[in-house]
Amino acid sequence: MSDAMSTPAAHAFAHPELSSVSAEAGPSSMGDASADLSVEEAFEVEDTIARIIAGGYKTIGLQFPDELLPSSVPVFRAIQKGIAHTGAQAYVLADSTYGSCCPDVLSCLHLPADFLVHYGHACLTPTDALPVHYVFPRKRIDVTHAALSLVEASADEMAGPNDIIETFSSACPWPVSFATIRRPPASSSASTSAPPAAPSERAQEKAPALRSVEPPEGLIMEECAVWYLGEEGRALLNLQMANGLSPIFAYFPSSRSASHLQTTSRLLQRRLLSIHSAVASDVFGLVVHSVGLKSSKPLLDELRRILKKERKKSYTLTVGRINPAKLANFEGIECFVLVGCNEGGLVDSKEFLRPIITPWELLLALQGPEHSWEPGKWTLDMSKVLQEAQAQYPTDAGAEAGAGANARKPANGIGAVSNDSESEVDPDAPVFSLVSGAYKSRRTFHDPSATPDSVPVPVEGIKDLTLRNQTFTLAKIESAGSTYLSSRSFQGLEPRYGMDEPAELEQGRGGIARGYTEEK
Repeated sequence: MSDAMSTPAAHAFAHPELSSVSAEAGPSSMGDASADLSVEEAFEVEDTIARIIAGGYKTIGLQFPDELLPSSVPVFRAIQKGIAHTGAQAYVLADSTYGSCCPDVLSCLHLPADFLVHYGHACLTPTDALPVHYVFPRKRIDVTHAALSLVEASADEMAGPNDIIETFSSACPWPVSFATIRRPPASSSASTSAPPAAPSERAQEKAPALRSVEPPEGLIMEECAVWYLGEEGRALLNLQMANGLSPIFAYFPSSRSASHLQTTSRLLQRRLLSIHSAVASDVFGLVVHSVGLKSSKPLLDELRRILKKERKKSYTLTVGRINPAKLANFEGIECFVLVGCNEGGLVDSKEFLRPIITPWELLLALQGPEHSWEPGKWTLDMSKVLQEAQAQYPTDAGAEAGAGANARKPANGIGAVSNDSESEVDPDAPVFSLVSGAYKSRRTFHDPSATPDSVPVPVEGIKDLTLRNQTFTLAKIESAGSTYLSSRSFQGLEPRYGMDEPAELEQGRGGIARGYTEEK
């Protein structure tokens, strides 16, 4: 959406009533702390122009979420005016292809843009497609009241074995560290640490620590308590899931209250239910939540390789913003795996017909029902999941040869099969589903692209061939598409195959309902 689509830049968005409405919505839409600022100050227009000129960018995308779209007009005009002498052109990007928290890399590739400015709330997932500059909302927060409220709410925890308070922020554009406490004396209070790094220094980091909590050196996360500053949302939900073994205390600036958050048992039960459904699934759909993220493509390739090695069928889907109606079109898929950002990668909804799990939960499901849930290892970080997947399923020939054709031995020992019991493992054995309470036969899918070496079926000199597995029972190789279509075919109310003689075809009635030929 830009002036280049129709009219010159001087007449872009030239509506008599639009300018005043946008000017009023601009500063306040970027948070209550920006209400007294101008549009240029609230949206950091001067800093954005300086970055564009310093980088020599010529095509710039300005990504606005829906709630900030009315403010795009004055921001676009101010930025375009500041970069016009360089020959650069700015474009307003709205209605993001995926979630508004992620950089809309797909729209930038259509321009194509060489620089993106993202406004509003962001998940801060690293992307390697193009440089991204984030402009965050500004919210008012009483630092002293927030610190005292969190100290009071976590007084019992501070008196116990947990002696470290680690701070996590979603309301500020930098990690808040004013209340990092090492069990201070009762008379001391929280002290303010060094100010946050300059924007240029923060830009050199791979990603701000807004979506991850790392313990201090020499400690583990289970020995720490987590302080969260911000409002309720997906960021808080993911924080609870990723730190299930640590007490979490949240301070909500809107209500000026702090409370101890408990990871609800219902949330954990729903995640375990989805994992148990994935254990008994044979057809998976890898849903791409956003393109252009740093580790999404390598992780997708790794998951496809792992599912193929486990003799599962996988489909890769990209449907934009997911909803129950879109995923319901893929009825043949038994379980969906959402490969998404650090914030939108977890879908906890009952409206979907099939379970939706994360890549880390998929790795756990492939290990079988005998392995237990480990709350301290749950993560949405695609780079960490990729490293764990590569460690459990090595790609080198030596590791795969040592694991055998039907058994694997991950690097961490999870799911490993000893040589003594290798002959007792039957990959075709039915699996018991805790969801349905019944046994389900595993399906072996044929890979059309498989080489003769990967499918050792002798055919020369043999007229009658029967495939059998290691227990000498019949082995059935089928295609996912044909199996699904056969299950959807109408069989009749009472199939009587071979029981009745075929009837002779006769000439039927012709004409229309108003008057058939035999009635005239």
